[in-house]
Amino acid sequence: MKKLLLSLAALSLLSASCKKSSSSSPSPSTPDNGWKMGTTTYTSVFVARSGSSPTSASLTALDALPTAATQNKCTIYFSAFPSAGGTFRVASVGSVISLSATQIGVTAQIGSTFYASTGFDGIDATVTVTGGKIKVVVPDVWVKNIAGSDSSKLTGTILEN
Repeated sequence: MKKLLLSLAALSLLSASCKKSSSSSPSPSTPDNGWKMGTTTYTSVFVARSGSSPTSASLTALDALPTAATQNKCTIYFSAFPSAGGTFRVASVGSVISLSATQIGVTAQIGSTFYASTGFDGIDATVTVTGGKIKVVVPDVWVKNIAGSDSSKLTGTILEN
């Protein structure tokens, strides 16, 4: 009888701890290579760099191949491609991109709507360079619709293919 009561008590304790764990609703995470904008998560299927000058050094992630009819993208801008990792301040991106060596700009195109980082967050992104490939981890930053007044939070990990 004691064994039965002890087993029931252990089962009850295990059940209570499971309920507590399942009742908390963790926020959805971003994929290992992709981004989340608002409540929608995009997985990168193609990531490539382009340009090399201070106004066009960028790493762009697409959620569909470039040949697809529609695709969404997240672009990270640098003053020049980093050769070593570090922390970079997320700065404002406008029609002219002017970044220092310690800043990045973040934009997203969702359908036909363009969003750009505001730089008001005071947020740092983490950049690592391994084997010449760039990885950027962007924590929650505000991006604003450049043609409207709406804005959204963007977070993600962009890993060069």
